[in-house]
Amino acid sequence: MLKQRFSPSIIANHDYYTYNHSVNVGFLAIALAKTVFRHADNHDLHALGAGFSLHDLGKVNVNIINKPARLSDEEMREMKRHPALDYTLLHETKQMTEELKMIVLQHHKKMNGAGYPRGLQDKDIHIYGRICAIADVLDALTTNRPYRQPMSLFDALMFMKSEMAPNRRQKELYEKFVPLFKAP
Repeated sequence: MLKQRFSPSIIANHDYYTYNHSVNVGFLAIALAKTVFRHADNHDLHALGAGFSLHDLGKVNVNIINKPARLSDEEMREMKRHPALDYTLLHETKQMTEELKMIVLQHHKKMNGAGYPRGLQDKDIHIYGRICAIADVLDALTTNRPYRQPMSLFDALMFMKSEMAPNRRQKELYEKFVPLFKAP
């Protein structure tokens, strides 16, 4: 059993792209969380920041993350294991908090029930997982990937808007997210 404390530097030692992605998602998600929870005092922003930054920790046990082409069905099944691997690593080292649990297990969930690893949908997806998902998607769309070029920030936000339009809950988060990118 592992005894070490986890930080984004563990991810950097495994894969620099995933490290950059984790830092970006952590930053974007905590900025959104601060906006969403600005009038509430019952959210631990330090725990949330750790959770958002460690959302992809399980990828240290997935060796196909930099494949220069789309993943096969088998490889995608392997990649979809990373939220459960996140949870296992953090649970076994007694670092699991409620915030981390919601983030690592739900950051790939979609409001319509699609996504992984569980069949949750809409109101069953915790706000922490939904916040992380928005930041995760934006960074994935705007970052150069081995299999595709990045979108501009504007194009990525427009794509996200069209994807979230059918769901009121996610649209409300999106509408709080976009102003974070306005020039001062």
